[in-house]
Order: sequence, then C-alpha cells, then structure tokens
Amino acid sequence: MRWPAQGHASSAISSQVDAPGQVRPGAGETAKEAELLAQGPPVSSHVPTAQVPASSLVPPDAAMRMFRGSPERNLSAVGPIPRRPKLLWRFRTRTKLEGPYERRGDPKFTPNFPWTGLGWTGQPCFADGKVYFGSSDSYVYCIDALRGRLLWYYPNHHSIKGSISVFGDRIYHGGRDNKIHCYTMSGKMVWETRTGNDMDSNPVVVGGRGYIGGEDRHLYCFDPGTGKILWRTPVEGSAESSPCVARGRVYIGTSRGYLHCCDARTGKKLWSFRTLGDTDSTPVYFAGRIYVGCATGNTGEKGHLWCLDAATGKRIWHLAFPRGIWATVAINPEKKRLYVGCNDGVFYALRTGNGGLVWKVRLADRIWSSAAVANGLVLVPCRNGRLWCLDEDTGQPVWVFNDGFDFDATPCVAGGLIIIGSQNGWVYCIGEAAPGEKLNTHWFADRFPVKKWPDRNPTGILTVPNPAPSPKTYNDTSAYITTNLLRPVYGPGYVRPRSQG
Repeated sequence: MRWPAQGHASSAISSQVDAPGQVRPGAGETAKEAELLAQGPPVSSHVPTAQVPASSLVPPDAAMRMFRGSPERNLSAVGPIPRRPKLLWRFRTRTKLEGPYERRGDPKFTPNFPWTGLGWTGQPCFADGKVYFGSSDSYVYCIDALRGRLLWYYPNHHSIKGSISVFGDRIYHGGRDNKIHCYTMSGKMVWETRTGNDMDSNPVVVGGRGYIGGEDRHLYCFDPGTGKILWRTPVEGSAESSPCVARGRVYIGTSRGYLHCCDARTGKKLWSFRTLGDTDSTPVYFAGRIYVGCATGNTGEKGHLWCLDAATGKRIWHLAFPRGIWATVAINPEKKRLYVGCNDGVFYALRTGNGGLVWKVRLADRIWSSAAVANGLVLVPCRNGRLWCLDEDTGQPVWVFNDGFDFDATPCVAGGLIIIGSQNGWVYCIGEAAPGEKLNTHWFADRFPVKKWPDRNPTGILTVPNPAPSPKTYNDTSAYITTNLLRPVYGPGYVRPRSQG
C-alpha cells in the first residue's frame, strides 16, 4: 500500500540529455534476478499483435473518464497543458479519521489517523465541463470546472485513495470500505458490492463488463448495470494496480511481483510474468506491447521497468533503477517515447522501442504520481508538493507550481485545464492565463533556478466552499466483515433490467 510520508528534499533541478542508444537509468540485473527472468512466462494461444494508430488514443468527446484515459491506460492527457498557467480555483476536502474498527494490522494507523486530500492514484475525471473525484476523506465530489462551483457530494463509509471512473451515465470506484460502488451522474447510489478487502485499483468498463483489482488477492469482473460479480480470479498478492484491457485480455500487477494476463471473458490466466517487485504501477498497452514498472520493497528498494510482448508475455526490454517505480508510464505515440518518474526523484524520457534514454532530470524529491504529456510539455508532480512543467524534448523546466506539501495523485489534463489534488486536502484547477496577464508568483515560478519559492498567498484566488459535514466513523468497514460478501446492495438510482421483471 501507498501511505502518506513526510520529509522533503532540496529544490535543486538538473537535467541531462544523452545520445541516441545510450541507456543509463541504473544498475543491471543481479544473479538472482537473471535466474528468475530465465524461467520465462508460460505461453498460451497467440494473438497477433497490431500497431495502434495514434488517433485511436483520443476519445471523441475529449473527456478524461478514467485513470490514464482509456481501457488500455495509454492516454495521459486530452487537451493541451497550459504554457502560461493561472490558478483558477481551489477546493479543500474534509478529514476522515481511521476509526477503531479497521484492525488491518499496521500499528501506525491508530483510530485518530487522518485521511484527507487525494491519494495514490487519485486522478480526477473530467466530462461535460464537470470534475469528478474521490477523496481520502470518504466523499466523492462533483464540481463545475468552469464556474468553480460544487454541484454535489456523496458520502462513503471510508477513504477513496484510488481514481474513480465515468462510463456512460454512471460513476464507478472502489475504496477502503471494501466495496465497488456505482452512482448516477447526479450522485445517487445505484448499487454497491462488498469484496474481501480494500481497493486502490481503478475500475474500467469494456464491452459491457467491468474490471477491478482487489487487495483480497483477486481480479474481479462485474456487471456494470447490476453489480453482480461475473468472475473473480485469484492472484499472488494484492492487486493495487488498475486493470489494463486490450484485445480481449486483462492485464494486472500484484504486490508479490507478478504481472498477470487473463482472458477478459472467462478470467482464465493466459500467462504470468515475474516482475521482481511490488507491481502497483498500472500496465500500459501500446502497439502490441505492455509497459509496467515495479519496486522491490521499502528496505534497499530498487526499481524495474519492463516492456513485454502483450500476446505472449515475453520480455522485449528491461531497465533497472536505483529506486522503485510506483508511477504509471505516459506515452507519446507520435514521438514513440514514454515518460516515467522514479522514487529517487529522477524523471526519465525513454524510447518505447528499446528503452533508450532521451533525457533525464533530477527533480529533488520522490515521484509517485504518473506524468501527463501533451503539446510539447510534460507535467510531473512530486512528493514535495511541486508540480513541474517540463519541455518534452529537453527536460528543461518551463514553470513550476508550489503546493508545499505532497502530490501523490495523478493530474487530470483535459479541456485546457489541469486538476490535481494534494495530500494536504487541497484540490487545484489550473488553466491558461489571458494574453498579457502576469504570472501569479505567489503560486508559480518560471525563472530558474528558483531563488524564492512561491509563498501560496490566497489573495484573489477563488476558494470553492465545501458544505460537506465532517465524515463519520462506521463499524462496517473492517475487512473481517463478510455480510453480503459479493452480493450487490441496491440504492435509489437503481433501475431493474427488463429481463429481471
């Protein structure tokens, strides 16, 4: 699990551009790693790989409806990243206490442990001019992005650390209350289905079926209309990554160091690959390949980035890193590049074909968030509360936003806006400044090196009111409760299908 952590590094930034073909992200494989890699994955029926046209990565409505934009998890932005940024509004979530009922085995989570803001992965959704996001405070919020006005909020029984999804006229997500949730777009409960444990995984709906990973060591397939579990496949360790669905297959990573490929219809495992570490990074499908990162653990942590054949699970290339890879890669299909941050504070631009290093830049603090790339810019949040905008070709900084705390969440880039949440409770909406409008140096800097960091003076910034009451503590959120396990419970937004009478 990804939990809040304190302590921030210095503000230094340095970049390096290497010649084509030079790869220097970290040390090579150890003897033990080489032994495990030599075992190879079991190979099943082969599905021909296909090149994916770049146009297929952009949804027709230019909305960001799920974590990483598409079921294949290869769309990090729908619209431009602002070059002259302006903070349009901010909104503060509530604080949810852990409560006395969890009993999940970690002594640091006392009953008074606070949950607030947006956690890992925490990417908001954007559709029809509205922003939807789940918060660690247990609420799902809907905000009019253009007017900066809260439209509704929905209370859950515990935190939502992952990302929510919008499919059709429904909202879906998992949570620390151990349930898969479904609501209407106006915030009415449709159904909820209890599973065996927490879910950081982001659900995806493809072909009339929903998929989500669970920390109860299962990959789930559910009926998005009724909440009925269609199948569940056991996996090694908790499945905190989000399922990637492509070409009739579902790919998911696990905490025990596996990437599994399952048949989307039946849940049957087709192949499994040893990643060598906790694979919470979400697998990304692009042009017949799967890209996924992992981390070996908290003590002596190292990282790995893999490129695999999506049909067979065979390794195409592999890079080792000095610290873990918790983020999900961002793809630029036109330039055939991928972008990913490392837990040592270094951010990389690599070639999708062979992993060759294009450039790398040290951003001085750990990177758990997943980057976004668009219009020649790359957006990179860091755990010291700084949101960097970099030049895509050189890695040089264009501007930086200073929240001053901790970005674990992934930004939503859509409609010319950036929406991102911090672990201090604040959610920000950043847009493009008007021509000739001066940069607000209380929040942004665009001259480097930065001599004086922005002080976050809120004067003149719209703060959206939050009328949601302080979250309650409930006694039904423990993972030991099995009442209605795997059985949907229906709410006022549910409409019974005609086939059920």
